[in-house]
Amino acid sequence: MPKPSAPMLEEFRIFAETDIRSDEDLDDVADKICALFTEDCVLEDLSSTEVVRGRAELHPYCKELFGPYSNVRIEPTEIIDTGTTSIMRLIISGDHTGELYGLAPTGIRVSFPAIAIYKCNDEMTMVAHETLAYDTGVIIDQVKAASSGT
Repeated sequence: MPKPSAPMLEEFRIFAETDIRSDEDLDDVADKICALFTEDCVLEDLSSTEVVRGRAELHPYCKELFGPYSNVRIEPTEIIDTGTTSIMRLIISGDHTGELYGLAPTGIRVSFPAIAIYKCNDEMTMVAHETLAYDTGVIIDQVKAASSGT
């Protein structure tokens, strides 16, 4: 039987094998990520008050989250699998090649820690609920430092 981390490890593999360089690449990656989630999935990104409900909302969320970056990588530093739930500490990184929080692209490599909690369907083949937490201030500080040359 697969572990609850299996769908997310597949997402990380997708990023490792794909470099987002165009809107078409971004759409393709968003489609592949959405396929890892149940049709009625829920995603709570704690950097925002909005809750993503269902694949139809998940697709534009993925494009917004990953659109400002190319060469995205997600590296798990710790995985705890329990029942149908997986808790992960992650390092997310990407080259800042698109507008981000109103800041122009700098081309720098941005890297930030995140915590993700995934609850899978009973078969542990798809994510039913995700909670994602990261500090946008860490990202903004890196981009502003690059913009100011410090």
